[in-house]
Parts: sequence; C-alpha cells; structure tokens
Amino acid sequence: MNEKFFDLAREKQDKMINGALEVFAKNGYKHAATDDMVKAVGISKGLWFHYFGSKEGIYTFVYDYSVKYMLLELSTVVDESVTDYFEMVRQIEQARARVRKNYPYLSDFLKAAECESDETMVQKTAAARQIYQERMDGLLKGAEIENIPDRARRERIKKMLAYSIEGIAREKRGADSDAVFREIKAYIDLVRDLTQGAHKQTAANKILPNIY
Repeated sequence: MNEKFFDLAREKQDKMINGALEVFAKNGYKHAATDDMVKAVGISKGLWFHYFGSKEGIYTFVYDYSVKYMLLELSTVVDESVTDYFEMVRQIEQARARVRKNYPYLSDFLKAAECESDETMVQKTAAARQIYQERMDGLLKGAEIENIPDRARRERIKKMLAYSIEGIAREKRGADSDAVFREIKAYIDLVRDLTQGAHKQTAANKILPNIY
C-alpha cells in the first residue's frame, strides 16, 4: 500500500475504494478482476497498482478500512445499554444505512467476506476479522427477545429476521440508503409485532382455562 494514496483528494480516494468494494462484494476475491475496478473508477491499471501494489494489496486495504469505518459508525449510532433485541438490530441497521451513503457496497463486502474461500486472504485479514466479529457479537450478546421464554424459538426468530434483512439488502443493493433502511425497519417492526402478538395470545390461552 502506497501511503501517497492518502494525498489524493478524498473524493478520488472514495471513488477508488467504492470501485474495489463493489467488485469484491459481487465476485469474491478469486473472481474479482482489477480490470473491472479500474474501469469503474476511470484510472489506468498502472496507476491503480502504483497505489495498491496488487489485488491482494487492495483487498487487505479495503477490508481493514471497511472494518474501521463500520465500527466508527456503530460507536456513533448504537446505544450499548439497549437490551431489547429488535431495537439493537434496528440501531445496527441504522449504522449500516449511514455507511451506505458514502460506501454503498461496504456492508455487502463485509458480508461476502464472511464466506471468502481464499485462505490466504482470510489469514491476511484475520486480525481485523476478529475485531469486527467480536464487536458485533458483543452488541448482540447484551440484547434479547425478552418475551419469548423458549430459547430455541428465540434463536429461530433471530435467524428469520437476519435472513430477511440480508435478502432486502441484496435485493436493493445500490438503492438509496434511506429507502433500504426504511424497508429493513418495516420488517424489524413486523417481526417484533408478530412476536409480541404471539406472546400475548399464548399468555391468554393459559389464563382462559382458569376463567372458564
């Protein structure tokens, strides 16, 4: 990584970062083509490698950059004292929406990187991966679906919500970040309302035999 990259105008830096994020997010490391990156950014391949050295160099740089940027937004938006699972997820998604305003593919890149098959890249980004995963796990660990006593059912609800959010983000990839967040929030609210409704119905069923 050539430190002179940071001498470029911020707009130019972001354009190059976004070009790399989009190609890596859509193709993974192995199938990502630097030709596609330079085409998206509009610079020569020689200049691209002048700053990053290699495809490996750009991948490790944007991964580290993505983790730092995401963690910064999380620290700004998320209230770590929140114990309601749905509210915690909403705040995390709000942070991701803020990230999408400047880096539309950053969240997609981090998600795709979780399934990265290139062992060399996995190892080279291991430290940043651990930091990011521990941070995310820590935020969600302190929050729970409090009105569902059955643990297995709580975990299924969490997975269902996670799959829904991932699907929306994938379907609306590249769309307006505020619109994506509104759609995700609507699903969070829906699952929360359905969960609370089911809990109230279960509680009512337990009371009814005593009444009649």
